[in-house]
Amino acid sequence: MKIRKIVIYGFGKHENKTIDFSDGINVIYGHNEAGKTTIQQFIVLTLFGFPQKNSAQLRYEPKAGGKFGGQVHLHDEVHGNCIVERVQGKSAGDVTVYFEDGTQGEEEAVKALVRQYDRASFESIFSFSLLQLQGFERMDETELSRTLLSSGTTGVDTLLRVEKKMEKELGDLFKKTGRNPEMNVRATELKEMEKELKSEQERIAAYAPKMNRIHEIEREWQEAKRAYDSLREEHRALELELQLLPLKERKRKLSSRLDEVRTSSFPSDGIRRFEVISGRLTEMEAKKRGLEAEIAAMEQKMPDSPRPEMLSAIERMLAREPEWHDWRSTLGSIRETKSQLNVKRMRLLDRLGLDKSDALLRADVSIHQEEHLYEQLQQMDEMGRQIGYMDRQLSQLENELRDIRNEQLSLQRNSPTEMERKQAEEWPSISSRLAEAKAYVQMSRSNQGDGNPQMLLILLIVAALMSIVGLISDQWIVVGLGACLAVIAVLFKIGKRGGQPTNKDAEMERFVDAYEGQAATMEALIMKVNDYEQRQSRLAEAAKTIERKMGVLEEEYGAIVQGKESLEHSLSSFFLAYGLRKIPNSGILHEFFGMARSLQEIERELEDIERQSQTIQDNIHLRQAELERLISIDVPESSIYDTLRSEYISLKEKMQLFNTLSHRIEEYQTQKLEAEELAASLRSQQQELFEEAGVETEEQYYMAYAASQETLTLTHQIEDVESQLTALGSVEDHIERSENQLREDIHQVGRELAGLEEEMGALVKEKTSLEVETEKLLTDDSYQRKQQMFEMKKAEFAELAKQWSVRQAIVEAITGMMEELKEKRLPEVLSRAENIFSELTGGTYMSLALSENGYFQAVAQNGQRYPIIELSQATKEQAYIALRLSLAAAKEETAPFPLLLDDPFVHFDETRFSRMTAILERLSAKHQFIYFTCHDKIVEYWTNATIINVSDIGSAKGAMTR
Repeated sequence: MKIRKIVIYGFGKHENKTIDFSDGINVIYGHNEAGKTTIQQFIVLTLFGFPQKNSAQLRYEPKAGGKFGGQVHLHDEVHGNCIVERVQGKSAGDVTVYFEDGTQGEEEAVKALVRQYDRASFESIFSFSLLQLQGFERMDETELSRTLLSSGTTGVDTLLRVEKKMEKELGDLFKKTGRNPEMNVRATELKEMEKELKSEQERIAAYAPKMNRIHEIEREWQEAKRAYDSLREEHRALELELQLLPLKERKRKLSSRLDEVRTSSFPSDGIRRFEVISGRLTEMEAKKRGLEAEIAAMEQKMPDSPRPEMLSAIERMLAREPEWHDWRSTLGSIRETKSQLNVKRMRLLDRLGLDKSDALLRADVSIHQEEHLYEQLQQMDEMGRQIGYMDRQLSQLENELRDIRNEQLSLQRNSPTEMERKQAEEWPSISSRLAEAKAYVQMSRSNQGDGNPQMLLILLIVAALMSIVGLISDQWIVVGLGACLAVIAVLFKIGKRGGQPTNKDAEMERFVDAYEGQAATMEALIMKVNDYEQRQSRLAEAAKTIERKMGVLEEEYGAIVQGKESLEHSLSSFFLAYGLRKIPNSGILHEFFGMARSLQEIERELEDIERQSQTIQDNIHLRQAELERLISIDVPESSIYDTLRSEYISLKEKMQLFNTLSHRIEEYQTQKLEAEELAASLRSQQQELFEEAGVETEEQYYMAYAASQETLTLTHQIEDVESQLTALGSVEDHIERSENQLREDIHQVGRELAGLEEEMGALVKEKTSLEVETEKLLTDDSYQRKQQMFEMKKAEFAELAKQWSVRQAIVEAITGMMEELKEKRLPEVLSRAENIFSELTGGTYMSLALSENGYFQAVAQNGQRYPIIELSQATKEQAYIALRLSLAAAKEETAPFPLLLDDPFVHFDETRFSRMTAILERLSAKHQFIYFTCHDKIVEYWTNATIINVSDIGSAKGAMTR
């Protein structure tokens, strides 16, 4: 593809310009600010589209207005000759492609023409400048190698930008030794929450041992009960054995003892009933005490009674939170809009040169007023042009008059003297007389010497010639001299026969001798006098003519100046009313009125948004007052809803806690009441047993029980003894133990029974205490809340870990792709680049290579490898340019684009620059180069290139080339 010509309608500082290019190397030369970069950007933007209006890139819209855009004439191997025209329209401009077969295309045709390349891809290969090389000195080895790699392979710069972005986001998510990254923060929170959960688990872990202990107590009580019953039986057996002592003694003693111990009736199964009642009574009292303690603890934890209406009011306010945020967001947008409008307003005031805008805001900026002012300004401009024209004419006439005066003075200084004037006036008559005298003398001599007919003929011819010349040149003196000469010749012919000289001959000879040598001097003097008089007359006439012209022009000039001053006064008064200190140019009048209308529109917009802002601020202040009444504290506006939400959560938790504790207290009160009622019932039953036994205390009851038991035993023993005595008549003793021993055994069994009773009571008390504690553990839900919060944090950490994994996968994929580019695509480019680099450095470096860690190295002649960071600035740039040129050569078949070079060789020495020009001239056989430079010396190196001087670019006639 070759660029044949560009036609600029309007682009930056260029307007109506045409530049022709050749196939090989084209050098665009011009001093700074001449517009070289503007031409480069015109080519790129015409092919790939104008930037968005809000983009940071320049759009190069015409400075003086007019049509924006232009044409690029191309010759393409596939599409032939075509023209790409792009003008102002949509954001990227309206583009039309004209093919040589008469067909037309739009954006798709341009994309096909540029082989689907975008601007970034094109500039990464086929367009580079000094700016891309100036950052090499500040790069480290990694950055420099990556830059060289991206210059040698397409698309790598995009991958590197994505990789840097992903690595930054990875660092924001997680660092091994970091504290602030999100995952590090979440991990620290999880560790702290895990410690709290472990503490709660340890506290809850006590529940199972307590339940096990309760079950163990129940088993121990059952075992003690069985042991107690067994001992009771043993105790009875020992007592019976003791009672089988000698029957008679026994009967007597028993009877005596029976008389001593006999009491009223004892309740049936009274001791078992009493012990069951006592055990249950003890259990109920312990339960009651435990419930009372729990109720007291809950009452201490009980918060103040919450207000449901407060909670409802906060809920209503929280439901209206989006409205609050909308207000704040709208207010922020309004402030931003207001700031932007104020910036626009100040920019317009600066461009208008005004300090205040009050007068301009009240001014009439209608189209009718603009047209009227435009006509007046046009009229004033026309008057100014007329005045300027007249000034130039008057100045020219003054200069001409001054030149004439100077010439008159110079002529006056060289004027003839009075004597010279007199001599010039007398010479014609003297000259006539001299000619006559000469003729007379000659004829006289001829007559005396037989005559000379040839002399007569010569005199007649001279007389005729003098007459003709005088007539032609309008010199009547010469004509008179010719006539005199002819008369003399005739007289000479008539009087040639006289023989002797006369007095007249002598007089004539004396006259001739007196004036013979003065003819030439006198003729020169006559010419001098005549010339002086003619020039003096001509100069005087010219001076009068110029003075007349100057008088007429001065009259017209005064009239026009007076009219212009009147019009200027009128316009100055008008524009002073607008706040302007001087009258604007008619060319910017439309822009002035446009800016004035924009300023009025901005002022109206500012008034509208100020009213809207005040309304929203009033709403915010009212809402803030309502919220502060609810939370009863002064809170910053930005965090008031966060505080309200915290207050709502706190009130809700208090209400939940209050309801939970109230419910539990009611349950415990009910349980306590039931325990009290059951204890009262048990005490009543116990009292009934006391009344039935005829006692008042427990000790008396047990004594009565013992007496009743003893009575019963004695009665049975007596009956047995009597039965035995009746049956046997006499009783033989078969007792193996003594009475004391039996009594000791009975006493020992009694102590064991008492120990078992005490042990059973202690077990009942312990069981009651453990049941209260386990009930308290079952009703505590703090562990569940912490467990739920822990799971939420774990989910957040998992989501962050997922994001980290995705970004790490992208980095790994880019790294793999970079390795593939190095292994597959880079070697082809490197092989070409090595030759160019070696030629540029004069063989100092033979090739470019990649190290194992991916860094570029330059290989010297001796095989020594130098990291690219250790090379000089120019050598680094040469490596970069070699890779760029090699990549462009590799893309010759798929993307045969011209190369745009913006002065990238300024750091090269003379030798290497000569090598660079030789390389480009060799490559120009297949590639078109457009080289932009501002250096005069560099231009001299391009002997075979087309030199285009930007400073001499004309309009439609084309650029000046050499």
